[in-house]
Amino acid sequence: MWVERLRNFFARRVDSDRFLGLELTVSLLVAGGGIWLFSALLDAVLDNATMVRLDRATDAWIHAHVTSSGLTFFQHVSQAGSPVSMTILAVAGGGLLWWYRRTPMLVTWSAAFAGSGILAAVVKVAVKRGRPTYGAAYLTHASYSFPSGHSSGSFIGIAMTLFVISTYGILKGAWFGVATVLGAAFVILVGVSRVYLGVHYPSDVIGGYAVSAAWGAICIGVAGIVLHARGRSLSS
Repeated sequence: MWVERLRNFFARRVDSDRFLGLELTVSLLVAGGGIWLFSALLDAVLDNATMVRLDRATDAWIHAHVTSSGLTFFQHVSQAGSPVSMTILAVAGGGLLWWYRRTPMLVTWSAAFAGSGILAAVVKVAVKRGRPTYGAAYLTHASYSFPSGHSSGSFIGIAMTLFVISTYGILKGAWFGVATVLGAAFVILVGVSRVYLGVHYPSDVIGGYAVSAAWGAICIGVAGIVLHARGRSLSS
């Protein structure tokens, strides 16, 4: 009997026709994975051991191989993924969701963007990790290094945009695949730009991705559960 119950439980967890199936399972896995990765990175940074030495070695190697054209290119990429750009995306997307009266998605969208930014800022102040020594010229304001705000912001911005596109079927099939690949490439380039410009260590970038992945998945998961209990969905 317990075998049958266990089989039914897992079958429900991967059922793509219900939110409390595959979608919730994916949300929980992403949230759990993001929290685990972020915790591991935070512990390594605070421990000031292997990860920190690797960060500094990578930073020094990249700085020794930068070119003027590379700096120019990654400056533009960094600006495209900046908190200002992601704030514009958040406001524009929120405005469209409000215009079309997609209230559940609007609340989830707003919580994802706001929470991601707040979490990154709080962790920066709590950890107080100093910046690399090479990128002072590319810092727009004084702040701590871990996690990268550009990385966390661009991750949540692209991830939530793709989630909205998927939920409402704006792009389907191969077109959605292309959008996903382009979005992922953009997020990766933003992270690389922060390391190339010398304003962040690699672990800062990965930490930014992790905190936003976890928070975004939590927002989507909680919203889906609450709306499911009310007989609604995020697409309503």
